[in-house]
Formats: sequence, structure tokens, C-alpha cells
Amino acid sequence: MTGWGWVTALVLWGGCASGPDASVVLAAASTGDVVHAVAQREKEAGRPTLVSVAASSVLARQIAQGAPADVFVTADPDWIDWLIERRGPVVERRVVATGRLVVVGPADAPAGASLATALASADRLALADPTHVPAGAYARESLEAAGLWDGVSTRVVPLGDVRAALAAVETGAADRAIVYASDATASERVRVLAEVPHARIVFEAALLQEPRGRRVFDALVEAGDLWADAGFDR
Repeated sequence: MTGWGWVTALVLWGGCASGPDASVVLAAASTGDVVHAVAQREKEAGRPTLVSVAASSVLARQIAQGAPADVFVTADPDWIDWLIERRGPVVERRVVATGRLVVVGPADAPAGASLATALASADRLALADPTHVPAGAYARESLEAAGLWDGVSTRVVPLGDVRAALAAVETGAADRAIVYASDATASERVRVLAEVPHARIVFEAALLQEPRGRRVFDALVEAGDLWADAGFDR
């Protein structure tokens, strides 16, 4: 599929008709709850906002190949750099939040385990696809650094984005998943079993078009309360 057809799950918040004044935000799946909340605030202020949520890597490729976007929110700033190489400078880019990785299991699983112990009993470890999705790539980096990757790699279930990895544990399709702490905050059906050591993970927003994208870009940068409530760090 070419052009705009890649942009899936594009939602107009507030039920208004889309038009030339509607801002379009493409956001990493892990940031979807916050971006949706910001879009709702924008709608209430009379500024309709379209939101599409997927893996950062998928969205970056969509933008590079012509998908409409005013703001791009990513779990890996390298994807903004990748876009700049292919389509030229962005108007502005800002860090909107930081995050941590955790191992999650079912809500009744015992907590307080070490990383190795939390993973040892997992027959199926759900990860966002580590070949291109930031959360999965970060998880693999951490497990390699801890000397655990070779022991778990054959049990990895690669999925399209980090929320799909979370859902795999929620539904029993996987025993464990490595997700952002913010993802775990969003679910009552999983429990954090262990922290996953990793350097600070940075979430960035890039303003691609103005003036149309300016207000929602600024709103994302200024939404510290929403980022904190969703389990992100600032």
C-alpha cells in the first residue's frame, strides 16, 4: 500500500468532521493514552485533532513515504533523526517524557524477583519486535548486557508494538513481557515483577508542520500532569 493508506486507526477526537484545520498526530503506541488525553483537551478547546497510534518505526516510515502528519511522537529519538535524513529538518523537537523498562506477568504472579528469576519460568516472553520497535530493541539491549539474551531468545514472541506485548500477558498468550513502566500502569491485569536496567529512555515529539501542528505540539510538551499520571518520568 502506498501514500496515506498506511495510516491506520486514525481517530478524530471529539466527533467533529475532519478538515484542513485538524491537526494530525502520529504517536508511538506506548504514548497513546497521553496523546489521546491531549487530543481530548484540544477538542474541548475547539481544535480537532486526528491521532494514529502504532510502533515508532512503522509511523516514521509512513511519514517518510507521504503519510499526513503534523506532529510525530516517538519512543526513540533516532527515528526523528532518520526522518530528517529523508525529508529534511523538522520545525522543532522536544523531550516530552522519559521512561523505564519492567518485566510484567499476570496480576497473581509473585513480585519482587530478580530479572533473571522473573524470566526463568517464562515459556513465552512477549516483546515488541526487537528488530525495529524501540521497546523491543531496548529490551534486547538490556538482556544482552545482563547476559540473559541467549537464554531467553528462543522463547521470545515478537509483536507489532509494546501494547501488543502487554496484551499478550493480559490475555494469557504469554507468561511474561518486557514493557515500559507506563504500560504496566495502564493495566490492572498485569503485575510488575522486576525492573529492567537500561539507560534513560527518552520520548520525543517532533513538530513537522506549522502553524497547524503548533498548538498540539506545545500541548504535548506542556502536559506534564498527563505524562506523570500515565506512569512516565519527566
